[in-house]
Amino acid sequence: MMRNFVRAAVVMAAVVAPAITSAQARQGTPLPVEFSGLLYPQYVYGGQKGNATRSQNRFELDRAYLTADARLAERFTMRLTAEATQPVGGAGWVLRARHGYGEYAFWTNNRGWMGANAQARLGIQPTVLIEHEEQYWPRWVAKVATERAGFFSAADVGISTTAKVNGVEIFAAIMNGPGYMQSENDRFKDYSARVTFSPVEGMSVSPWYYKGLRKSARTDAAHANEGRKRDRMGVLASYRGRAWMVGGDYAVATNENETPTAQPFATEDQSSKVISAYARLKPFAMMDRKGNAAWGVLLRMDQIDSDDRFALTGGDFPVLKGKFVVAGVTYDMNNRVSWSLDWQQQSPQGAPAAGLDLRTYNVHASIGF
Repeated sequence: MMRNFVRAAVVMAAVVAPAITSAQARQGTPLPVEFSGLLYPQYVYGGQKGNATRSQNRFELDRAYLTADARLAERFTMRLTAEATQPVGGAGWVLRARHGYGEYAFWTNNRGWMGANAQARLGIQPTVLIEHEEQYWPRWVAKVATERAGFFSAADVGISTTAKVNGVEIFAAIMNGPGYMQSENDRFKDYSARVTFSPVEGMSVSPWYYKGLRKSARTDAAHANEGRKRDRMGVLASYRGRAWMVGGDYAVATNENETPTAQPFATEDQSSKVISAYARLKPFAMMDRKGNAAWGVLLRMDQIDSDDRFALTGGDFPVLKGKFVVAGVTYDMNNRVSWSLDWQQQSPQGAPAAGLDLRTYNVHASIGF
């Protein structure tokens, strides 16, 4: 693992160093490059319901990130993030690019339209919702509901722009669609947009829309090159107080299914709905303004409800119907180190889902520099 991270650091240095040298030669001043890292270690006890594996336990490194940020010009920056993760099957760890983009700030100092600031990104970057929602829910405890359900990837390759004006943030993107863990696999692109606004202080509301297409699975000439609907939409809302935060999202995924190669040909829309609600409370700080704000209580529940013929597309909890529950306590040592002691349960409903009916007791941690 450490060897892989050393290799990642060397690769990043090899990529960034030529830009630094070139900038120094032109300007005679050093170019700032910042490195940061993040680890998500965890201990898991338990397993499948009603199975001997429930007493199993293991130490894991869920994720590890190494990031380099560099300012290459007055308005141009770049980011490279290497992600280490354990693939399905548990055969060691793999190292892959999570982020790799250039960013140009084309409106600064409130000089854009209506006093807006705006930037554009090109490369591997966050998609419309998932990393945005991780501002409110701790990713190191569990992935957000739309990612767990496999609605779309947390990052993808494409181009995006974000503008902020009068307290409103507008995001729009065109991306490949398959996600950052694989290359483009058809001619179609996915379009997405999000608007985030704060009607009152501390409150954030983000309606979003994702318009996607995937290549038809048919091989006959009449339909082989057609695209099939892969749309998602929803709204994320949160309210953050001095010692507490509540939030949640409602999301709908619609896939266009098609008949097999046999005639007659037809398509039908099948949908899946996810509702997620969560809260992080600081009880000692709530009782006394000078109380200890390090300790917290974490609660969450997700509900998945899908049409019987909805086409599942992966995720950590790929079921048509089910619940996911988290309850635990957290402790923030500082803004770089946090840990939780939590209980998690995911419960498929209806048709059996082998290996997905789980009860676990966990110790999660987030360690960064």
